Order: sequence, then C-alpha cells, then structure tokens
Amino acid sequence: MARKSLALELYTNADDSTDHRFMRQMREQDAEPVPTDSSLPRFTLVVGPSPFTMPRGWEFFLTSPYEGATYISTVLHNAGYPVRIVDVRYDLDPLKSAYDQIVGQTDVLGICTFEDNFPFCRELMEQVRAAEPDVPIICGGSLVTSVPHVFMESTECDIAVISEGEITILELMESYRAGRWDRDLPGIRGICFGKPDGTWQRTKPRGQMMDLDALPRMRLDLWPQSRGALGLQPQIISSYSRGCKMDCSFCYRTTPQVRAKSQEKMDRDMAWLKSQYGIDFCFFVDLTFSSNRKQTIEICDVVKDYDIRWTCLTRCADMDQPRITAMRDSGADIILYGVESLGTEVLREARKGSSENLTVRAMRTTFDAGVRFGSLLIVGLANETEESLDHMVEFAETYNHVTRVKYLSAMPGTTVYQQAIEAKLIRSEIDHLNWLSVEQALHEDEFLNVSGLPEKVCRDAYKRVYDSYQPGPVMDFKHYPENFQYFHPQPNDGLTRSTSYAGPNWRAKWSSAAGPLVPNSDRFTLDKCASPEVAAAGSSLMACGAKKSAAAFAS
Repeated sequence: MARKSLALELYTNADDSTDHRFMRQMREQDAEPVPTDSSLPRFTLVVGPSPFTMPRGWEFFLTSPYEGATYISTVLHNAGYPVRIVDVRYDLDPLKSAYDQIVGQTDVLGICTFEDNFPFCRELMEQVRAAEPDVPIICGGSLVTSVPHVFMESTECDIAVISEGEITILELMESYRAGRWDRDLPGIRGICFGKPDGTWQRTKPRGQMMDLDALPRMRLDLWPQSRGALGLQPQIISSYSRGCKMDCSFCYRTTPQVRAKSQEKMDRDMAWLKSQYGIDFCFFVDLTFSSNRKQTIEICDVVKDYDIRWTCLTRCADMDQPRITAMRDSGADIILYGVESLGTEVLREARKGSSENLTVRAMRTTFDAGVRFGSLLIVGLANETEESLDHMVEFAETYNHVTRVKYLSAMPGTTVYQQAIEAKLIRSEIDHLNWLSVEQALHEDEFLNVSGLPEKVCRDAYKRVYDSYQPGPVMDFKHYPENFQYFHPQPNDGLTRSTSYAGPNWRAKWSSAAGPLVPNSDRFTLDKCASPEVAAAGSSLMACGAKKSAAAFAS
C-alpha cells in the first residue's frame, strides 16, 4: 500500500463508546436543543481575516458562513452553552475588533485557524492572555491540525483540537464546566494541551466520525450577519461528505478519509436550510463531489427538490454522462474541476491521477450537458516547463473556462511543504506561516519558486490565465461588506460564453475582490521571511499587495 503523505493519526476512526455517546447527544439535541443556560461557561468563537481574493461572481464565498465554525457553534448552542461567533473577516483592524468583543465577555475562547491567518491568531492570543490570563484558549481548524507543535510551542494556545472538532469540543466543555480539566485532559483524544510546567502533551488521536448523520442541522443564525441590516445572504456553503480518496502533493485535508451523509440526512439538512434561511445557492465544498457515481446521483435526487442553483468541486476522472445529467437536472450552474496543469510529468509528481485526455473528456462531457466547466489551475508546480505552462495557458485562453488560478502554495502538512523545508525554500515554519498571510491569489503575489522557471515566465502565464476567467455564478450578490477591496478592472469580456452568461462589461469594475489586508502585513513579505535567494526568485519583478499597502500608507 502506498505511504500516506499526511499525519497517520488523521487516518483513524472516532468509534469508541465516548464517541458514540457524544454522537447520540448531537442527534438528541438537534431534535430538541437544550435551552441556553446562562450559568454555563460562555464560549466565543473567533473567525479571523483572510487575504484571499475571489473572482467576479464568487464574492459570496468569502462572506458566507462556513461549515467548520457553524458546526462547532451549533453543537455547543444545542447543548445549552451561551455561544457567540465573532466574525472580523472584513474589519479594517480585525485584531482590535476581535479583542474588544472578547475581553470581559467570555469564559472560553475558541479560534478558527486556517492556512493564511497565523499572525492574527498568534497576536490575538497574546493580547487576550495578557488581559485575561485565566481564560482558556482553544484552537481548531486546518492550520492547527497541520502544525500543532507550532501553536503549542510558539503561541498562547492552551488546547489544539486535531481534525474534526464536534465531538472533541463537547467533551472538552463537559469536562471544563465540571472543573475536571486537570484530571481529564490526558484522556481526551484528539488534542494537544499545555501543561503547568510549560511543556505540552499530545493525546491519542480521535480520528473521523464514522456517521455524519449525527451532525446537527447548521444554525446559521448564530453568525452576526443574521442580525445585520441585510440579514443572512441566501448563498451558503455546505457539504454532504468529508474526506478525499486522492493524495495530491499540494493539498492538505484535515479529514482525509471519505465519509458521507445518507440521502435522508441530506434531505433533512436541505429542508432546514431552505425553510429557515431561504437559501437559493449552495457551494458544496466536498473535495470530490462526484467520486461515487451512485451516491452522486442519489444526492442530486435530493437537491433537485429544493429549487436551488449550486456548484461543487470534483475531479476530471470522476465525470460521465449519468453524473453530469443528474447534476444538471438538480440545478448545477458550474462544476469546478481540479485541473491544476496539463503536463504529464507535472501531474505525476503532484499525484493527481489525471491527464490532459481526462481533462478534455470531462470538459466536453460537461459542456455537452449544458453545464459550465470551471478549471482550477496552478502556476509553478514541480516539473512544469515553459512549454507545458504555455500549453496550459493556451488551453485557458481558447476555452475561456477558468474559475481560479494561483501560484503553488506550500501548505503546511503537505508533501510540497516538507519538500520546501528540506530544500531550504522555507527558512522557518513560523516565517512561512507569517508569509502565507499576505498571499491574495493575484498575479502580483510573491511565490515560492518550486518549479525553477524564470519569475517573468510564471507571472506572464498567471496574468494570461487570470484574464481568461469566466463569470462566477452569483453576479447579483447584494451582501458586499463595507470594507471590501476590488482589484484589476478588465474591459475585455472574454468569449461569448462569458457575455452570454453575465452580460457585457461583467468585470469592467473589478476582476477580483476581498477583504482588506491586515494592517502592517508588509512585515511578512518574502524579503523579511525568506532567504535573499528565495525572495529574488519569486518577488523581484512586482510589488505584492502588502508592499503596495505599506507604500500607500507611507505616502
């Protein structure tokens, strides 16, 4: 059997008596939530900023409530805990905003971590610890799962939750409310925790839930947007499965094993989301939505009853006429495919299990069914040549089917990340985590030059692919945050395929949008976080957004 690239503890199962006890609790409290009890510890969950931009028509994805934070807050709410979500994704000073909403107002602090918000998490924990040293700090999410040692050794994190968090947070809070942490923490699986002597301990892995039907219906009204003037947006993020059967070198998965909800559970969830929140569009973030033909068709049979439009992620190898027909008939607007590259050696090194022939076949199958095909592409993968990169660019320009392009990122926990450390492209893990917080997915981004191609070649290819974008599925989005920023107006509409969907001048005002960069982000550019050789290979020709922001402020 091939060696798994991710940490082995992620490939275990949450299947003992404690796991089943809390899954039963989730089911029971979903059906009949416990009234909020003000005598229980107050729990605040912070969602911090991300620099990531999204192309025109995809802005809804950046502002939507997302599953991880929603499920954690929902299981605690249903158990009677006073829960608040503090969402500072688009605040001009997210650190101050989060701090002001935490200090004096919570008993336990939870922080959502993701690959590009490490500096925010670290500095927020420092400030909260200085102000309220007795408030325990729990971190969860993809970043802390991938590098728990960094959080336990270099931040004020008290407990790192590894992989899924729904069972673990219920067990942690049950122990905390009873005053038993000193005794219980060594036996609570799936965590790292700090000890009084300043060291930290990792417990046995918990693994993934065996039965996703135990998950509650998501309480989107726990997000602060629900109390805003516009109310919750009708575009949401959801899924029917977790995990991925593939093992791509550049992709990190907190839940690598494939688990799926039943048709009955999916039907209950969709009915809830439609009746309670009036959803009209869903981004299914399953890593490979159509990997199982029978299951895909069954899920589409559920979705088609709710009169929504939707999109999803999948693989080119996992598409055929029966699947795409079911997807089209249930409201699919655009299917996003992880194409990444067309180069044979590139795809082999990345362990994609794909080929140019499979990509072309999937594209034709999708177009023939009357559904839009969305390519996700990467510039700078290992083994890329100028010829293979140019071929990918021509493919994008010919078909005008691109949804997203980005430079290769060395995501913590991945094979690419380990290789970059070994090759000394990464000076230190903390330096790299800091630098990831300024990647905006724009062609002026700095990048780690893994491919060895000239910087100009990579940047020119990126710009050409970026200009080959097609419209996203929600062109009439109405929930733009006040502090959004907009990038790269583009008068070129692309092919008729784009204008027939979105009309003329669809990106004349902007091609991408995002929240503002965190103040002082220029502290984390490559010239400060990498060796001079690494910085010269991926940041010498253009000023990235963090440098531009600093220059604008200085002037």
